Amino acid sequence: MADVVYLVTDLVFSSKIRETAAQLGLTTARAHTVDALIDGARQARAAIVDLRLPGALEALGRLAAAGPTARRIGFVEHERTDVMEAARAAGCHEVLAKGAFSKRLPALLLEARRE
Repeated sequence: MADVVYLVTDLVFSSKIRETAAQLGLTTARAHTVDALIDGARQARAAIVDLRLPGALEALGRLAAAGPTARRIGFVEHERTDVMEAARAAGCHEVLAKGAFSKRLPALLLEARRE
């Protein structure tokens, strides 16, 4: 199983996640569905969700309810404070604006690796 599982369709962010994880010696797997995210998160250290995707908040809620211990990380545009708050309420450990996510990605993955 992968160290990092992600539900992200944006090619730029997908590439950043894969490349950053590889530089840190972590493996990745892209989940194409919510069920795949939950399955992958059972063994992963981090689960990353693009909060701009339809069903992203549901995915976080289901992920939290399923009990995987993976650190749940979400990102969205900084002006979407309503989505950020809803993600936190759904059990997301880290909710970030897209720019902050890109900047902090190495540190976030290092934190997950230590857990």
